[in-house]
Amino acid sequence: MRLPNRYTIARYLLDIVVLSLALAAAFVIRFDFAPDAFWWFVMGVHWPFFVLCELLAMVLAGATRGAWRFVSMADVRRIAIGLLLAHIPFVIERIIVGTSVDWKTRIVILPWGVIVMNLCLAVLGCIGVRVLRRMVYENELRKKSNSNHILVAEDRTLLIGDGATCKQIIDSVRIHPELGILVVGIVSDNPDELSRRISNVPVLGNTGQIVELARKYHVDQAVLTEAVAESGKVREIFNACAEIPLKTRIVPRMDDILSGSVDIGRMRTISVEDLLHRDPVQLDKDEISKFLNGKRILISGAGGSIGSEMCRQVLAFEPAELVLLERCELFLYEIERELKGKATKTRIVPRLADICDADRIDEVFQECAPQVIFHAAAYKHVPMLEYNPGESIRNNVEGTALMAEMAVKYNCEAFVMISTDKAVNPTSIMGTSKRIAELYIQGMSTLNKTRFCGVRFGNVLGSTGSVLPLFRQQLANGGPLTVTHPDMVRYFMTIPEAAQLVMQAGTMAHNGEIFVLDMGEPVKIVDLARDLIRLSGKTERDIPIEFTGIRPGEKLFEELGFNEEHMDRTVHPKIYVGKLHPVALDWIREQIENLKPLRDCQDNARVRAAMKLLVPEMQEPAK
Repeated sequence: MRLPNRYTIARYLLDIVVLSLALAAAFVIRFDFAPDAFWWFVMGVHWPFFVLCELLAMVLAGATRGAWRFVSMADVRRIAIGLLLAHIPFVIERIIVGTSVDWKTRIVILPWGVIVMNLCLAVLGCIGVRVLRRMVYENELRKKSNSNHILVAEDRTLLIGDGATCKQIIDSVRIHPELGILVVGIVSDNPDELSRRISNVPVLGNTGQIVELARKYHVDQAVLTEAVAESGKVREIFNACAEIPLKTRIVPRMDDILSGSVDIGRMRTISVEDLLHRDPVQLDKDEISKFLNGKRILISGAGGSIGSEMCRQVLAFEPAELVLLERCELFLYEIERELKGKATKTRIVPRLADICDADRIDEVFQECAPQVIFHAAAYKHVPMLEYNPGESIRNNVEGTALMAEMAVKYNCEAFVMISTDKAVNPTSIMGTSKRIAELYIQGMSTLNKTRFCGVRFGNVLGSTGSVLPLFRQQLANGGPLTVTHPDMVRYFMTIPEAAQLVMQAGTMAHNGEIFVLDMGEPVKIVDLARDLIRLSGKTERDIPIEFTGIRPGEKLFEELGFNEEHMDRTVHPKIYVGKLHPVALDWIREQIENLKPLRDCQDNARVRAAMKLLVPEMQEPAK
């Protein structure tokens, strides 16, 4: 048993002193500040029992465990409950004995006034010494900050969020003056908080009044709480702040910070993801756990943007083994190192292999015997495959076919292929190759040995080769930001959201379905560029936008479903399933064999003509 240190002993002794003084004060007040010797004697008789009961009750209620310099409402509640319980025996004694003994001779009985006043004074005293300790501690921090930091200009700041979180931020700001933040007011959409003060800072108005309030109080910046960021109001607030203009930042949620309280120093800038606002994905974790937990999972393209996030999401469900299939040595090294640092019950198996290498893939399947496959490996850059069309056949078509054949050969339970919205009425070589891959897994599903499905979604924010990293690089270089066409529109979702919905769709597959993810509202690429410029604190005069023309294979608008498809809802609100025509396996195998001689072909027109035989809905790209 560990002995208490000197600080713990000192706290106990101080509690004893406070409780003793509270009992003495209760007697003094009850007898008009002049108790006679008899009542002093009665107090002396009761003193050890009272203090012992109160101290013991506080220990049992957990009121003595908290650090006094961090006293909170939870500690106040524990103190009050503990001392209230400590007085129950004395109340019971007063009720029972007090009715049968003459009050002048009752040495063991206390007056009601003493009991009630002692309870009130003990609670106030124990809370008071803790609050005093916190005040001293915060004052010491302020003095230390002032002595260690040069005085900085203070940004006049509006806090936007709920009262509880704003209070935490204000308290943090006050003990960290080196941050240079002066909170002039709070903006809250809670009508109960309007016109009130929180930590002596006024609640000035709601989010619809930001522009007016910022001008009236000469505000320099706005700070949002994470709860506001998740409510979908970020764009509205950002647009209002940009009108002034104000710097706009976000403070993380309290449960995201290990200390358990909001730290204003962990503010982050608003991101494009915040402005696009995607509602959090609700997952059926029980079904996903049944699908993945304790199984051997293989993820192809494990080092890519989608593949690596799939690895992270799958690992959370503790498969027995996670096979990372990747042909880029650096990507494989990075994702393996990351996952090995997180894996507790899962064996991480890195395998350097190309999905087009039949012997190597057969060797991996024979060794690892995966039960579930997430096929994320693919070429996805539209213009690049227009210049190298044969590679789309080799990698996206033949590679997928090989992986699917191995899944059947080694009796895998499920095969989930990640597809794209560019497979719908495709104009590009890349989109058409992914549609052919979809047709192949539909044909393989007729074997009824492995459950096959595809999951189709649009652009993923921040993925390798996507527009957002390009814009950020151009912004860092001083611009311009290049946009192909002012009317170019795309669907977007975040990488974690895409990975989560792929797992969820995998649990729903019976065989041969193509699932389509709800991508929300389409976004103009030029608007994305403008948002990024404003987020950097600049204007289009500083960073111009340049229109470069539509690239090979691109189209202005992406689609998520075929015209002839009937899209049905699933049990998940963000996942739809397409009812497609059945595909004969022998036919699709024959068609892919006919494509194989073109795998080294660089003639775009010839590859297009061959692909159009398989995908008649293939269209010519916009000019």
